[in-house]
Amino acid sequence: MLGRDILLMMKIVLISTYELGRQPFGVVSPAAWLRKAGHDVACLDLTRQSLDEEAVRAAELFAIYLPMHTATRLAAKLIPTLREMNDGAHLCCYGLYAPMNAGYLRGLGVGTILGGEFEAELVKFAQRLQGLKPLYSGGEMSDLKVRSTKRNGVEAQAKLDGASAAPGAAAVDVGDALAQVEIGNAGAQVEKEISLDRLAFLLPDRAGMPAIEKYAHLIVPGGGYRVVGSTEASRGCKHLCRHCPIVPVYDGVFRIVARDVVIADVRQQVAAGARHISFGDPDFFNGIRHALELIAEFHREFPDVTYDVTIKIEHLRKYEKELVALRETGCLFVISAVESVDDEILARLDKGHTRADFVHVARKFRELDMTLHPTFVAFTPWTTLEGYLDLLRVIVAEDLVENVAPVQLGIRLLIPEGSRLLELEEMCGLVGKFDAELLVYPWRNVDARVDRVSEAVQAIAADADQEKQSRSGAFARIWEAAHEAAGVAAPELQLGAGYAVPFLSEPWYCCAEPTRAQLVSIGAFAKKAEIAVRLERAGTADGFV
Repeated sequence: MLGRDILLMMKIVLISTYELGRQPFGVVSPAAWLRKAGHDVACLDLTRQSLDEEAVRAAELFAIYLPMHTATRLAAKLIPTLREMNDGAHLCCYGLYAPMNAGYLRGLGVGTILGGEFEAELVKFAQRLQGLKPLYSGGEMSDLKVRSTKRNGVEAQAKLDGASAAPGAAAVDVGDALAQVEIGNAGAQVEKEISLDRLAFLLPDRAGMPAIEKYAHLIVPGGGYRVVGSTEASRGCKHLCRHCPIVPVYDGVFRIVARDVVIADVRQQVAAGARHISFGDPDFFNGIRHALELIAEFHREFPDVTYDVTIKIEHLRKYEKELVALRETGCLFVISAVESVDDEILARLDKGHTRADFVHVARKFRELDMTLHPTFVAFTPWTTLEGYLDLLRVIVAEDLVENVAPVQLGIRLLIPEGSRLLELEEMCGLVGKFDAELLVYPWRNVDARVDRVSEAVQAIAADADQEKQSRSGAFARIWEAAHEAAGVAAPELQLGAGYAVPFLSEPWYCCAEPTRAQLVSIGAFAKKAEIAVRLERAGTADGFV
């Protein structure tokens, strides 16, 4: 690509390791920004496709998206593979968990950390890296200007004849000559590690991503399913729940994605086959006016397309009058992070609602013939066996057995770096020293039986998923296991009439330690990465998922 005073485009690979079964907004959004700036961008979602060896070897910048804890753990296993295959490219990590784990990531060789509203900063960084590449400013090869850079403190000047190229240098074919320059070390970061700037979001560019039918789909009563698309109408959150990973980065700030951009993104996914849209906003009602205007326009343009949203119990009570608007515009279900039915635990988490609020909302949804999907952090340092049995009894009493994914009943509280839970004085005696590899402050319940129940419930949930057991069947097994652990006879399980509810094929959850099944997947991911490198060294490299 030759022209007067034109810097050659950057070859950038955006990578997602895990994003709740959705096509990652945190990849397709920056892809649009970077491509608009003229860069060559490849997008990889390693939950749905193999590592593209050609793209990895050609890359000058790897940018790995870290929206949650599990994605970060997987990325840590991936980074050595990327380094082995291409040690000249610069490594960047961005997303919610990047600044929270900056020290750990930099220790793995990550040079740039971006969080919050990261798109503009990522473009700025790519432009700065671009400045380290050859600059063509005329029609003669002698006019090719090359800027020197340093790697490990050693001056590295690009050679036009390629005779003394440094290992891992980025190469650009210019006529019959080869210009090379080291860009792996971009020097000290000047871009904002956390940006909360108000951005004018672009339409996400989903080109090159796996087809949306390869992602989680909607299971509907009667055994049918629908292809699911996903988007975001806002980011951040104005609430300060102590256990929430959004808070250390956004600190009560949330940002709106313009309605026309959201609708255009839905439009392109509907054209690709989506019949249901999952909104990934942390709380869809953070901006209530924006939300109501959006769903009205959504329904006008896509009357046969359904959707789901996530909303706090606190907001479902505050804006109770607006629930009908959700129902009438095609909202199939609402996900809400209830977390606990113990008011003391809810107060520690600073959730902003009580047990009574949750019960009220559950009954209001039933009254309106709407579906609520409550999620829980069932195991905390304060959970007791009686408290856990109480949670199960509430789920039965409120006829929510079919609404709760079994994995929700085994979730353990995640305490990452920067968590507001660490502000509580009592935490000093409850958590261990920060584990830099696991990226958590480890904890154990004072009653070892509670931890054993957590493990048993996770095993039941994993087995039920593998065997395609019904939710009520899995719940009955959990009911028996919990009572057995408590040393009491399990009362006969009296389930209400119940009814089948729509749900996504991959359960939603966050603010949680990885389940045992996820830890196994992380180990398998690392093993595949190791095998890929060995095969590549032997000249028979294969991809890995």
